Amino acid sequence: MKKGIISTMNEMAAFTKKKRLRAIVAKRLSRMTDATTHLVTEAETIDEYVKRKDIEVWAEAEDLDVSGGLPIRERPKVGKLLSPEFLDEWDVLIIYKLDRGFRNHLDFVTFYHEYCERYGKKIVSVGEEGLDMSTPMGRMFAGILVQFAEWELQSIGERRRQGQNVLRREARWGGGRYPFGYEPYQVDAYWYLRPHPVYAKEIERMALAVVSGKSARGIALDLNERGIPTGWGAQQEQQGKTSKKYFWTQAQVMRVLRSEQVRGYVMYYAPENPRTAVRVVGADGEFVRREPLIDDELWFKVQAALDASTRPKSGIRFGASLLLRVGFCGYCGGALHQLGDLRHGRDYRYYRCENVYSKHNKAQRKCGKLGSVPQDVLNEAIAAKLLEVIGRYELTEKRLIEGDDHSATLKKLGMQIADLTTQHYVNNGIPDYHKRMQELEAEHARVSALPREKPKVRKIATGKTFRQHWEDMDDEQRHAYLKSAGVHVLVVRKEDYTARKEELAVRTASEHGTQAADDLILDIPMNVVTEAGGKYVASIGLGTLREQLQHVAAA
Repeated sequence: MKKGIISTMNEMAAFTKKKRLRAIVAKRLSRMTDATTHLVTEAETIDEYVKRKDIEVWAEAEDLDVSGGLPIRERPKVGKLLSPEFLDEWDVLIIYKLDRGFRNHLDFVTFYHEYCERYGKKIVSVGEEGLDMSTPMGRMFAGILVQFAEWELQSIGERRRQGQNVLRREARWGGGRYPFGYEPYQVDAYWYLRPHPVYAKEIERMALAVVSGKSARGIALDLNERGIPTGWGAQQEQQGKTSKKYFWTQAQVMRVLRSEQVRGYVMYYAPENPRTAVRVVGADGEFVRREPLIDDELWFKVQAALDASTRPKSGIRFGASLLLRVGFCGYCGGALHQLGDLRHGRDYRYYRCENVYSKHNKAQRKCGKLGSVPQDVLNEAIAAKLLEVIGRYELTEKRLIEGDDHSATLKKLGMQIADLTTQHYVNNGIPDYHKRMQELEAEHARVSALPREKPKVRKIATGKTFRQHWEDMDDEQRHAYLKSAGVHVLVVRKEDYTARKEELAVRTASEHGTQAADDLILDIPMNVVTEAGGKYVASIGLGTLREQLQHVAAA
């Protein structure tokens, strides 16, 4: 063979090798489950195609759990490969079918214009191999297929939304995450949620702890110490899956207790307000509820306690001293703050008037008369005096008995009127519309005219004495209890007490009480006095504690 012919053949072989197409193989899956076989089918079909066409696979990208409506350049895996820096590395984008790559017609058109027309790239749909997108007819058919895929995606979304509405109205569980304290169970072909035998009690325990004065941070620490899993951890555990350890935080505790889901309400996020969950309304106009984890009365008490703890200078916080925002200086009225002093390896704790340092006093007053009061000494003196004076009395609590303002009935009638109007004017009229509307309006007017019953408050015995209640609480709860009851303590030095006795009595009683006479039935004064450590005298205003007590019932 002549040398020139051999040289020409080598050049042709080199040219042929140079022109071998380089491909990006893109795969996508909307939902990844253990039973999915679609990726295997895609891989086998595409592998056979690239071998038959002698195409070099430059890169592969598998986007799992990614919706087809997401533009291809925004997908996590293939989107990076389509960036401008890799334009010289590939010639063709291979997909299994057009709807695996594009379910948005605008995304397909812009991609074709920017990559195929501008840079000479090609799109190959292996499942639609006869579709030639290099011709106008092929591009037209490709556009029709993508438009159909987009319509199908929208239809699926609409059917899913309608299905979700049915699930919510019937309080069914459609999969996904569910609130802490619940567990799924099946009835025939449907799934529902019910209180978990263990974690539902944890919700009630958290709620009662907040009401008794425990801080959200303290509750979170207690849950972590006892090894209680978070909502997601509990769900993984119930489904028999292993997951990494999650820990409770203050924010998580508050989010759980603030949610109306613990009251049993079925909640969802409306498209017009995706940040705030709203209650689901059933076909009868009532809010849809499942079995609650805590009752409404306890839930409202929890909200009041959380609201109180977030107010400025509430004194309710984790690790607060017993007398924070309860104890005050008897000379200037400044709040007593705790102060630590580490000496000889021992931590000494003191109370000091906030006005000792001028930076704490906006009026620029300084007060150094009280000095440092040993914290343990003052705490023990206050507790001992309270137990001595009121420890034997039984505690009561106020129970609100709601009146009937007919608001629920009026709301239901209003929704029926609105629904009837919608059906008549949107769905081309309904039989006897005017008659039915007249009946509903008449019933609405009748109920509106009914007298309204005011709510009543009753005093209910708890069966527990003040001493028993005090001993059942920890320091954090005792502090919150004294603060919520309006207990007010003024402290002075013992040598100054005689001169300030009358002034302290008046100030202590007027801070959180009234000028009414002593309770003759229980013989409990409005304020009591005690010594602390032989150096200090504290005047204790009992606030509303006097109203919470009654004689222990005879056995």
